[in-house]
Amino acid sequence: MSEQPRYQKAVWVDPSQLDTADKAAENSMSAQEFSLQQITDVVEEPPAAVTTQRLARRKGRWRRVFGVSLTATLIGAVGVELYRLLDWSYTLHPAAGSVVSVLLVVLALSGAVQGWLALKGLRQLRNVERLQTQARELLQHKGQGHAAGLLKSLQAHYKESAARQPLEDAILQLDSAYSDEEVVRFLSRHALTEQDLRARRCVQRYSVESGVLVALSPWASFDMLLVGWRNLRMLREIAAIYGVAPGAAAQWTLLKRVMHNLAFAGLSEVAIDAGSAALGSSLTASLSARAGQGLGAGLFTARTGLQAMRLCRPLPSESHDQNLIKSIAGGIVERLGKSRPID
Repeated sequence: MSEQPRYQKAVWVDPSQLDTADKAAENSMSAQEFSLQQITDVVEEPPAAVTTQRLARRKGRWRRVFGVSLTATLIGAVGVELYRLLDWSYTLHPAAGSVVSVLLVVLALSGAVQGWLALKGLRQLRNVERLQTQARELLQHKGQGHAAGLLKSLQAHYKESAARQPLEDAILQLDSAYSDEEVVRFLSRHALTEQDLRARRCVQRYSVESGVLVALSPWASFDMLLVGWRNLRMLREIAAIYGVAPGAAAQWTLLKRVMHNLAFAGLSEVAIDAGSAALGSSLTASLSARAGQGLGAGLFTARTGLQAMRLCRPLPSESHDQNLIKSIAGGIVERLGKSRPID
């Protein structure tokens, strides 16, 4: 028996509502077109590089805040202690207070001079780095007319240095037909010749002295202090030769860069040192174990000095250091052969 349709009561519908419902249905069912760029912008998340940069900036900001606060605390503590010392000296006797006041004034003046030299040396090291970058860019440029900025920067760098006159003479000898690459190579070979010779003599002298002193030293624990002291003096002289103020901050910054470069030395430098070590081992076979240690210390000092020359030289160096290292090894062995190192 089939089911009969049930009767439904009629419902009153307002005609105006029918028109509104139809328009809403049309709007809801109408398709919309989106561009691929819009979809990518909505879905794409921030890249990891941007997040890493933000984290690095935050760490750097907090590191600067820590450094400033620590420096301010130390300065405040030292100032308070100096005030107590001055007050105690005047309480003790006016003459003692006067002496302490004079000593504090001398200390403040000497500290100001050292701070000025430190800032000057750091600024000159950064200037040397910019000059090297600019010179390397010009070495890749075959055209003309872009080396004028480098010449002005070199003149400003050596404005108060004894190397200004050789630089001026080399600039006067430049030919207008030279390309930018030829200008850099010409200046590197002629303007800095005297400085390179003085720096290489300095490296050779300190390397031989370090090697001989380590070989003759009876205290093995004293060798590292001895080599470090000689290396710091050598870095100071090399920086002064190339026109960098020998301040303490510049010296330690240069030492840090030298150690970083030595830690990540290229294969060519490793091969040079290996060849020199082989030469030295064949020459020191008839000597003592201390002579071998002295040779190693001398070669380390030589590498340190050569790296310092590359970092302080305003133009990239084109010289090969293998002959210098072999000469240093031979000089150490010759000096040790004339003496009797202690085993």
